[in-house]
Amino acid sequence: MEDAGDVTADTANADEPARAEQVPATTPPRSSVVRWYLIIAAVFLVLSALDGAFAALQLAWPDLVSGVAAISYGRLAPMATDAFLFGWLTIGFLGAALFIVPKVAGEPLRRAAAAGVALALVTVGVAGGTLSIGFAGANTGRRLLEMPLWAAAVMFVGFVLAAWSVTATAARGRDRMGPSTWYFVAATWWLTLSWLAGNLPGIAGFNGAIQTSFFRASVTGLWFVAAGAGIVYYLIPKLVGSNPRAPSSLTTLGFWSLALVWAGTGARDFVYGPAPDWYETLGIAFSIALVIPVLIIFADFALALRGRVREIDDRIVLRFVLAGAFLFLVVPLADVLLAVRTSSAIVRMTEWVAAYDFLLFFGALSMWLFALAYHAAAGGRPLARRGAAGWHLRLSLIGLMIGIAGMAVAGLYAGFAWAAGANSDVATAYGDGFAATAVPLEPYYWLRAIGTAVFALAQVLFVFAFIGGAADAEASGAEDEAVPEPFDLEFVEAPRSVSWNGLRYGAVLVFAGLALFVWLLPSLDPATTTGTLLGDNVRVYPDGSPQAAGREIYLREGCWYCHTQEVRGIVTDVGLGAVSLAGDYVHENPILLGVERIGPDLMHAGSRTGTDSYRFVSAHLVDPRASRAWSTMPSYSYLSAADLDAVTQYVIGLE
Repeated sequence: MEDAGDVTADTANADEPARAEQVPATTPPRSSVVRWYLIIAAVFLVLSALDGAFAALQLAWPDLVSGVAAISYGRLAPMATDAFLFGWLTIGFLGAALFIVPKVAGEPLRRAAAAGVALALVTVGVAGGTLSIGFAGANTGRRLLEMPLWAAAVMFVGFVLAAWSVTATAARGRDRMGPSTWYFVAATWWLTLSWLAGNLPGIAGFNGAIQTSFFRASVTGLWFVAAGAGIVYYLIPKLVGSNPRAPSSLTTLGFWSLALVWAGTGARDFVYGPAPDWYETLGIAFSIALVIPVLIIFADFALALRGRVREIDDRIVLRFVLAGAFLFLVVPLADVLLAVRTSSAIVRMTEWVAAYDFLLFFGALSMWLFALAYHAAAGGRPLARRGAAGWHLRLSLIGLMIGIAGMAVAGLYAGFAWAAGANSDVATAYGDGFAATAVPLEPYYWLRAIGTAVFALAQVLFVFAFIGGAADAEASGAEDEAVPEPFDLEFVEAPRSVSWNGLRYGAVLVFAGLALFVWLLPSLDPATTTGTLLGDNVRVYPDGSPQAAGREIYLREGCWYCHTQEVRGIVTDVGLGAVSLAGDYVHENPILLGVERIGPDLMHAGSRTGTDSYRFVSAHLVDPRASRAWSTMPSYSYLSAADLDAVTQYVIGLE
């Protein structure tokens, strides 16, 4: 973060008008920078939502695009996810920071040129990275970190420049900070640090999985959720006409508790898995504790609106804020069910995982970003195209409810089906018995496809309402974003509970402490680095071997999104083979634990009847429904004979 000494000369003994005059004449108007952030984010939103809907449709209709590499499920699904999270949400939230922080600080945007370069870099990184996954198969095999290293490096530079611009602007108005400033200054640097931590290369074995899980948790809570909260802490005072710089006692508690808790939830990904038991327990504890900051932040929002809702003129923005807040309230409950051992045994590795992501990212966080986009587009007035925005909200919520219901019920059904099969001595978690899971789930896959399609349609309406509303506001002479708002001059002495130095150094120290406690220390546990017989003798893939080539193709085609390679010591995994240990993966980089069991687990596929046969596996890759009509797997008939041989060798070698 920018040091205080760098801005002292700019801030000392300067009144409000003088600060505005000190901005160089060559600095582009802030409105143009923010507008382009939101427009590009909206483009990524529509494209990723359409891609996601098409990917979901393939689960219900697997022969829809049979034999086409670039749009097969294993490539299209990560493209849609990464474009949504890092194109729509990340670029949109960075635009929100560049819009809000100058407003609260009462200062024009500082380092606007750097902010413009940041937008270009992040856009190139996200677009190039996602296209590389789809058309070149450049998947790194790590969830939410699938983009190649060159794209991640380009994006990292963009994140640093954006954080620099936000921090420099906030520093000029350090005596006028409010909660939204706390969240955005901290969140932009948390994004940068999380991205750096997640993309550090060369960490092999189970420690690589710990690194990835820490990244997912930290970027979720310390970037996405923190930035979303920053939007709401600006919009609610704006809507009700209160001081945006005056925090309550709950505000400070919510900010620091969120910072201290969310990044620690990553270990819940390994409940009943290969991680040391103490590490799993740590993840469960953090997930249960997550209820506290979410309830505090929700209560703070509710108290700020209490008794004043009827006075608010901008009902569209209010509805999006409230929709996001109520969806946000459900998130920790879903997280607890994924973490607590009793429920995790049922819902982990099922569609429940996708339902959680849909609830948080497509639901709560997107609703808050929609609210900010409409507010910015209207230029300080009620949105002109309220009808289109209203339908956008309705269709988005309808799509979310349909999709989440389909995924959640499918997850519960699959988990209970695996447990029931094991208890009745009938294999339902692998082989031909998996039909007992796959066939009943087909209607729920259709619900997921319908829900995501409705959500995607709603985003077309968003683009119409947002861009059209911005054009209408500009034509009607709405306020320029670069002009300080009235409250910027009226509330100079607003009470502060977080100091500038406390914010900067506290944010970095919190991240460093969490990284040490839930990432680096667990990586020193001997259980994660000591090889087992399986890890040292079977799961070793020498360069140039058919198995090594097959593993690369397996990774490239995204097979690990639908097949896990992790056997848990619980009833639902009975019959899948020996329970997995961290040392089983000691020579693999990355390790392919997987995400969901849309198809059977393959940890010991080569030791089971059917998948131990070269002829069966090879034929199944070319035409999955010829032998198993219920299969949701796409055809890999586009692979060359050599590639098919390599993948087959890899699968039957998983013993």
